Formats: sequence, C-alpha cells, structure tokens
Amino acid sequence: MTTQVVTGKICTNGPKGYIEIPLETTITDNDTSQEVFTDATYTVAAQSLGIYGESQKILGGWLSSKTGIKFAVIVNNGIVRAIVPITSRTAGASGSSDMVVLNPITLNPGDQMLVQCYA
Repeated sequence: MTTQVVTGKICTNGPKGYIEIPLETTITDNDTSQEVFTDATYTVAAQSLGIYGESQKILGGWLSSKTGIKFAVIVNNGIVRAIVPITSRTAGASGSSDMVVLNPITLNPGDQMLVQCYA
C-alpha cells in the first residue's frame, strides 16, 4: 500500500455566488473508500465538502491522483448523490479542465466526497 495525493475541485453556484471548492487529501490506496477534504491551503481548515459548500449547487469539477482513482462519489448517509468525473494525471500534467457533474445536486451538511485509489 502506498499513499496518493488526491486533488481536484468542485465548481458550485448558489447563495454564496460562484465558488470553486479546492480539494486535496493524502489517502492510502487500498480496498476501502476514503473521504477527500477541502484544501486547507485555501479554505483555512480541511472540511467535508457538504460543510464548506452548504446550499451551493454543483455545476462541474474533477478529481485526479498520480496512479489512478477507481471511483469518486458524493455520499450522504450511505446514499450516492452524485458521481464526480475523474481524470488521469501523469508526471507532466496537473489535472483537467472542468467537466459537468451529471446529477447537479445542492450540497448539504453531511455530504462527503469519497474516493478509492489504486497503486
């Protein structure tokens, strides 16, 4: 098992205006999904997606890691609310341009960004 840095962003619009929520978390690649939090460099503290973006409607975004992501979903109480686009990242690239989230949900407290990486 190794550690992977998962990065990305979620684009939202709502009562707070247009916000791009930066995401970055170091997770272990294994057989369990793990939560990706906001990037503390920009959001002061690492927070769950639903807490930071409460009442914002998701428009698009992406997630990537060095080796790869099996899936990236937004979950609340065990229910998958949205599937987030994932991209490939090699040594020379840092991600992707924004892609549409097919189920544009409104974020609620308790929403978590869960991913599972592979080595």
